[in-house]
Amino acid sequence: MRNVLLIIQREYLVRVRTKAFVFFTVLMPLLVGAVVVLPSQLLMRGSSTRHIAIVAADKGLAESVKDQLTALSASGDGDLPSDGGKRDRPEFEVSIETPPSDMLRQQLISEVREGNLDGFAWIEGDAVTTRKGVYYSRGTSDFVEASLVSRALRFALSGRQLAAHGFSAAQANTLLGPVHVDTVHIDRHGSNKSNGLGAFFLPFVLLLAIYMTVLIYGLYVMRSVLEEKTSRVVEVLLSSVSPMQLMAGKIIGVGAVGLTQIGIWAAVGSVLGSGSFAMAHEIIGDSMKDAHISTAVLILFPVFFILGYATYACLYAAIGATVNSDEEAQQLQFPVTLPLLLCMIFASAIIRDPNTPFAFWLSMFPLTSPIIMFVRVSVSMPPVWQIVASMAISLASLYGLVWLTSRIYRVGILMYGKRPTLPEILKWIRYA
Repeated sequence: MRNVLLIIQREYLVRVRTKAFVFFTVLMPLLVGAVVVLPSQLLMRGSSTRHIAIVAADKGLAESVKDQLTALSASGDGDLPSDGGKRDRPEFEVSIETPPSDMLRQQLISEVREGNLDGFAWIEGDAVTTRKGVYYSRGTSDFVEASLVSRALRFALSGRQLAAHGFSAAQANTLLGPVHVDTVHIDRHGSNKSNGLGAFFLPFVLLLAIYMTVLIYGLYVMRSVLEEKTSRVVEVLLSSVSPMQLMAGKIIGVGAVGLTQIGIWAAVGSVLGSGSFAMAHEIIGDSMKDAHISTAVLILFPVFFILGYATYACLYAAIGATVNSDEEAQQLQFPVTLPLLLCMIFASAIIRDPNTPFAFWLSMFPLTSPIIMFVRVSVSMPPVWQIVASMAISLASLYGLVWLTSRIYRVGILMYGKRPTLPEILKWIRYA
């Protein structure tokens, strides 16, 4: 046991002291923060006053578009006032030009080109019937302004048509106002308010997290075994420890590095979570407001990570002991990685309906159960017996996999030259 602990300590300290570990551990929260914060900051920076013109044959329609555009730019989320007075949309300084003419169009185009005007909306006389308009701007990326002008024109045209049928302005605003639909998720444990995007996005993020960590640290084990084998360092190590102790130490040590990195990311996320969520709210609105991580998910994440990591670490260790170069290792990686890729391919279908027979059997298959069962838990808590059965199957298969991998590792770690064939590997298992 002492030898195993020494190997664990060495594998752990060697990796956490590397510049790559420090860089990646620090870089990932910065990258996530940049994805969440920078778009919001750029949006806020771009929220200066925009000078645009509304050109229409009907001055009353142009005035209505101007009023709607002013109201939309002042709102923080659709037609709702923004919280705290923060503005995530540009203010508009609107002028009205009438009547439309080719000379006026060319004049306005010249002003936009010279930067004296940010854009102008061109509304033909038959716009009420055709419900069409044109927005001229200097940049093709002015989609925020174009979208707001389009909404303002739609509201103005709809209000004009409703007024023709006897509706007042207040009644028209009520009819054109947003409709909010709350989603209530019902499972075996009760019901709770949820949200379609949040209920889909959050489990997918958790799935991606466990998928990436299992894959990355499994590959770390393979490369560690391969490096020591090709450098002949393993011959010295095996004079003091057994192959089984060496393999166990590598798997546990690298796994501890993975848990350390995940723990650091989780701690940083908990500290910066409120600020990041506020920034994300400015970008995506209320679509993620009901997304939350339950206590069961927090408890089961390290459990399924350990099960998934240990399973694939054994497979990758066997590959590292079998091959003699990175090129040979890459050829054997795909069959091992394929179950992980299947988890990602079927993730969307399982998140939408986690209780289908297909999802159930994938959550029981040893090579996919740690990831698929965790996805099912994060979407809708399955019966406890299914969770227990999935863990039991994973543990039983892991025990058999450790026995099998250790026999391959024991012989393959000292074999050099050509890559062994499948019959030769079966002989290793039989005689090791």
